[in-house]
Amino acid sequence: MKYEIKEISTIKRKVEIEVTPEEFENYYTQALSEISKGVELPGFRKGKVPEKIVEEKVSQEGVLGEASEAAVRDNWIKIVKESGVEAVSQPKIEIVKVARGNPFIFTAEFEILPEIKLPDLKSIKVEKKEIKIEEKEIEDTLNWLRQSRAKTTKKDGAAENNDFIEFSFSCLNIENDPIKKDRIVVGKSHYIPGMEEALIGMKEGEEKDFETENPQDKKEKLKIHVKIDSVNKMELPEINDEWAKTLGKFTDVNSLKEDIKKGIIEEKEIAQKQQRREEAIKKILEKTKFEVPEVLVEREVGFMMDNIKSRVNSELQISLEEYLKQIKKTEEELKKDFKKIAEERVKGFLVLHQISKDEKMEIGEEEINQKIEELLSQYPDKEAARKNMNMEQAKMYIEDDLKRERIFKLFDC
Repeated sequence: MKYEIKEISTIKRKVEIEVTPEEFENYYTQALSEISKGVELPGFRKGKVPEKIVEEKVSQEGVLGEASEAAVRDNWIKIVKESGVEAVSQPKIEIVKVARGNPFIFTAEFEILPEIKLPDLKSIKVEKKEIKIEEKEIEDTLNWLRQSRAKTTKKDGAAENNDFIEFSFSCLNIENDPIKKDRIVVGKSHYIPGMEEALIGMKEGEEKDFETENPQDKKEKLKIHVKIDSVNKMELPEINDEWAKTLGKFTDVNSLKEDIKKGIIEEKEIAQKQQRREEAIKKILEKTKFEVPEVLVEREVGFMMDNIKSRVNSELQISLEEYLKQIKKTEEELKKDFKKIAEERVKGFLVLHQISKDEKMEIGEEEINQKIEELLSQYPDKEAARKNMNMEQAKMYIEDDLKRERIFKLFDC
């Protein structure tokens, strides 16, 4: 087998492959043998029909088709391994010549990862800001904890601020919109504007229609039907040292506040780290230009579509089709909206991949195995988790994660 790879663009390649007559004859023989196993003819046992008769029955063209598929599959894999080309798409195959006693020739067109010329990474600086925390943030968290530990009792009267309400609702603008259930503490806001105002004054079992602005089309009003399932009075615990002790290993309210403060700082540090990493990638992208393989963008759009399907199902309790009706878009229009975001995400991935190559980052097997053990130790039954884990995928994920951490250390983030 011999081949020649030609450059079509910075991210596209075309390879012409020639398989020798002798090599292709082996594929033909193997294909004929496989086909023979399933052939039944009067006077012969299944799989025992002479290959010459089988060849006449299924036609030489049929055998050539099977042989061609095997030759393409095997030789494409060999070329990727031998050449080291970073193919990211399935090859578009075209058979140029196929006949017994002749070379088998085919072409394969495919997309590859671009070779990116990076700027001097030492020139990429991202600001690290001082983490600040206000007393109000601590108080808000304290009040949230207080609310989460509140006792609720059934209430016969109308709903009012600070009551815990369980309700059902649907959108009347959407045909056959399924009824969704939700619960809120009145006064703590709801994602549907006007919902709280509608609930105030209603009693258990009462129903009402109200209008709200369509977030996707400010000129249109949505009509929401809501029904109160239950109204509950909330009894909030008093914030004191005794209450603080019930929440964990705290001696008093002050020690609880210190723990809350520490948690908020950690959350802000994580958020800032992510923001600084995104900024570092953005600055690199501003100094580089490269083509993006379309197949990677399409793949990312597919991930985003799967995510939105899952989210609207779990959070809004509706199907994607119903969600699309609400936002007045087709699936193709939504994919188009996602494409720009997908392109930026793929560019970020490609930049990280190039840095890893340029810096010759290698992760040792011992380091990967150590992380695997740390991951498994989080499960109650470590060995059962090991058996159920796809070890190959886990190792690939951990290797990528460790490389990513090393890359961002270059920018102190």
